[in-house]
Amino acid sequence: MQASSSPIAYAPLSGRVFIADSNPKHLATVTKILRENGCDEVVGATDGTVAERLLKTQSLDMAVIDIKMPGGMQLLNIALRLTPPLPVVIFTSYTTVKQTVRAMRLGAVDYVVKPVDANDLLTAVYRAVERKRVFDHVSARQVEAGTGFGELLGTSSAMQAVFDQIRRAAPFKSTVLITGESGTGKELVASAIHSLSTVSNGPFVAINCSALPVGLAESELFGHEEGAFTGATQSRQGFFEVAQGGTLFLDEIGDLEMQVQTKLLRVLEEQKIRHLGANQLIDVNVRVIAATNMNLTTAVKMGRFREDLYYRLNVIHIPVPPLKARKSDIPLLVRSFSERFADQNGISPIEIPYRCLDRMAEYDWPGNVRELKNMVERLVIYAADGNRTIGEKDIESILPIDDRIAPLDDTESQKSDFLPRRLDEVEREIILDTLLHTDGNRTQSAEILGISVRTLQRKIIEYGVTPQKI
Repeated sequence: MQASSSPIAYAPLSGRVFIADSNPKHLATVTKILRENGCDEVVGATDGTVAERLLKTQSLDMAVIDIKMPGGMQLLNIALRLTPPLPVVIFTSYTTVKQTVRAMRLGAVDYVVKPVDANDLLTAVYRAVERKRVFDHVSARQVEAGTGFGELLGTSSAMQAVFDQIRRAAPFKSTVLITGESGTGKELVASAIHSLSTVSNGPFVAINCSALPVGLAESELFGHEEGAFTGATQSRQGFFEVAQGGTLFLDEIGDLEMQVQTKLLRVLEEQKIRHLGANQLIDVNVRVIAATNMNLTTAVKMGRFREDLYYRLNVIHIPVPPLKARKSDIPLLVRSFSERFADQNGISPIEIPYRCLDRMAEYDWPGNVRELKNMVERLVIYAADGNRTIGEKDIESILPIDDRIAPLDDTESQKSDFLPRRLDEVEREIILDTLLHTDGNRTQSAEILGISVRTLQRKIIEYGVTPQKI
């Protein structure tokens, strides 16, 4: 067991973890580490028959399985076939690359290379437990179709911060400003806040401010009386009244007309609206959540957005990270989207090898989660001919031409011995230097290099960088 030079601070694991490892000493060491970091209970087994019985009869949050132990792959299959499937992290080594690849293709969520680094172990276990917690929460608190918690998934630290802010903001009635690039899931964040709030039984009304008709935004939001303007043949409620007792989500708030911004500020301050063409005030009980992909501080300086409205909306600020800042969530999102689209079309989900997922992580996804979702839907449709395993050529073929990832088969590049050799040497040297700098800590090294721990471990194996050489 490798010691970590700079231990990472983890939230308590608070889960029930199962470990199958034929080495009693290693099992005891791993058990101690997990218990010291908050696991409610660690269930261990060194015998394959006992391990199988425990998997089938115990209530568990995740499993760690040594695939080198007798019956290890069988245990992995059992865990993945449970209802619901159990998240599995595998113990592997530099001599079991083929088994590792097979295990990941079967559905293991992560792997840790022996001799085990404590931080690598804790990172993998924490993410697996948190993934199950998120899935369980989604199942229990599913809200309106298409806007619910279902697509708001992630085990990355960036998304964990978002989940934490959602939980903190939900119980209160304060306004929330959600910022982030287009396609990051800002509406999903707003819906999650609503579903966890005290007004979750009320309506969740989502409005795209940029789509409101020019000159009619005030009427759409606050309502109007018959004859208030040309074409107003009857009185009509605005979206504030439709959302009464619930949440009004104002997406793309930065595109709202200045005149309407003034009236919105007054409504937020007074909790009263006035129909266009009327004198009577109407009390409203609505929580307002706004979102934008615009830099509102810049818009304020340019005179395009009211400064006082900005401060009134920005009571609680939740920034949503772009997908390129949370690429470790791509496998989880791909699997979720694949299962959903396959179910909608009455076919089995597609399988994407982890090597292809690593290649997908090399793309920056300018369209964020929305682009990834659309890509997975196309992959599901393309695979409808019966071939359920996706290859790198399938992924490359549907990426934008200017941003396509290099195919895995680099036969053409092998025609020159000079460039690939130099690139490999440079990359290997950078990895070695980084590992030496962190005293072999893979988690810290991956963060410095800007890649996932899984990608780093794959490259360590590929370049033959053993712990002795580190």
